[in-house]
Amino acid sequence: MINILGNFARLEELFLMLDAKLSEIDLAIQSSADPDSDGLFDQSEYYVGLGFVAAQQYLVETVIFSGLGKNKKAYKLGPRHRSGIAYVAAINSAADWWKHEAEWWVDLDIIKNSNATTVNNVLVISYSNSYQLSNLLFALSNNKEIKLKCLLPIITEWEHALTNWKNK
Repeated sequence: MINILGNFARLEELFLMLDAKLSEIDLAIQSSADPDSDGLFDQSEYYVGLGFVAAQQYLVETVIFSGLGKNKKAYKLGPRHRSGIAYVAAINSAADWWKHEAEWWVDLDIIKNSNATTVNNVLVISYSNSYQLSNLLFALSNNKEIKLKCLLPIITEWEHALTNWKNK
């Protein structure tokens, strides 16, 4: 299995910190009369997006340092959603969504022209028109929770598939 310089342990540690923050926000949501107006869902979405970006960095580093370069086929490996979308492709798309969503508010043609795959991957799996990243994470956890730790087994399984593919 490919594990670059202990970065998986750092990713796991970051997810633990972000999940603690998400738990804190969840408690506030439970006690709020109007969590949407209180901005709690937006706050949760922010931390979920940050986690997806950290996961994306790990995925990119793993592919690059494995000697595969920027091989896009690597993001088609590993476990898949029933729609056929590879989970790591969805994680990558979620990170891009979080980083670039503000641009879409300014120019909707950007979505049509350069981000169709990103948008499709997130919307198909999240099956939501709001708080898409939180709903995507919930779907990736098999509808159990909005916690980033659920990405760790997906990434581990992807690494195994990547190692097997590289060794062929």
